[in-house]
Parts: sequence; C-alpha cells; structure tokens
Amino acid sequence: MGKRENIEKLNQKPYSKLLRRFRYFLILALVAILIRTFIFQIYVVSGNSMAPTLRNGDIVFVSKLGFPVFGEFFPFDFIYGNPSLNRLDIVIFEDQNSETSIKRLVGEPSEYYEINYGKVMIESNVLQEEYLPDGSLTSEPSNSMFYQFPNSPFLEMQKSGRIPDNYYLLLGDNREYSTDSRSFGLVPLEKMRGKVFYTFQ
Repeated sequence: MGKRENIEKLNQKPYSKLLRRFRYFLILALVAILIRTFIFQIYVVSGNSMAPTLRNGDIVFVSKLGFPVFGEFFPFDFIYGNPSLNRLDIVIFEDQNSETSIKRLVGEPSEYYEINYGKVMIESNVLQEEYLPDGSLTSEPSNSMFYQFPNSPFLEMQKSGRIPDNYYLLLGDNREYSTDSRSFGLVPLEKMRGKVFYTFQ
C-alpha cells in the first residue's frame, strides 16, 4: 500500500506543478490586460501628420487613466472616469473607421474657436503654436470625412463656433498633410482613448 500511495503522489506532482504555473500565467495575463486597458499602453506612430513633433515609427507611452474604454470586454464605449485633458495635449482617439489616431488637442468644451487667415483662434486670441513648422497655415474645415459617416457621433466643424460639452477640436502639427477635425469633425469624449506622457524617438 505504501509503495502504491508513493507512486500516486509522484504522478500527481507534475500535474499540480503545471496547474500552479498555469494559475500564475493566468494572473499575469489578467494584470497585463487590466494595465493595458485602464492604465497605460505603448503605441507606434504611423504617418507624419504630427511632424515635426512626432514622426513615423516614433514610440509613445499613453496614459489611459479615466479615459473611455472600448475592447473585447466592452463591446461599447464604456466611460468610467473623468480624464485629465488640457489644451495642447497630444491625445490618442478612435476615428470613424475605428482606427487609432494621434493628434493635438487645441480646443476644449465650451470654448469659442475660429480659423482666421491661417491661424487658430481660441476665445478671440491667436493660439500660440511654437511646435508648428515655419510658415504653417491652418486651412478652413472641409468636413470631407465627416459627410462619409452620417451616423457617427462626431460633430461637423465650422470655420468658427463654440465647442459643445464633451467635444474636442483636434489638429495635427503637420497642418498641410494632416487629416484631423477639419476633415472628420469635432471628436466626442467617448472616442478619446488616452494622453501621451512620454515619447521615444
């Protein structure tokens, strides 16, 4: 009897060790998913719409604290907090094609904006944009992409107007080659995904 019990215990050891490893792996995977979903995520910049600040292939670290969530666990835009957003922040958002995009926040909710002679004006003051390439001019809105998605939550951008609550005006630093709010409209909070806090070039 003693030998049989010892053999059974020896046979059980590999299985219990395998089970423990699987449990650790599962916990680590869940922690990684939670961090990626709710805390921070790393993105690689695609394209040069944010040049010269960010260029194709640059790596950005994005804070997701308080930002709306959309993913495998939430098949809808889940807003669970109030993200900290300020003018000139570089943000990540989801466009009408459900693709991740990166732009600069230049207009906040309730602010009056205007595109005047190639300049962005907020509350009748010219926005100081030292990050723009020399000679950059901001063209007026075309809303070319906005009209392709009539049922999207984005709002049409005019040459001037007041930004509604929970909406943002986003522009690329490379104004001549950027598809931004001038094309797809003002971006709703529910489509914002995070804020860049560190870049690696």
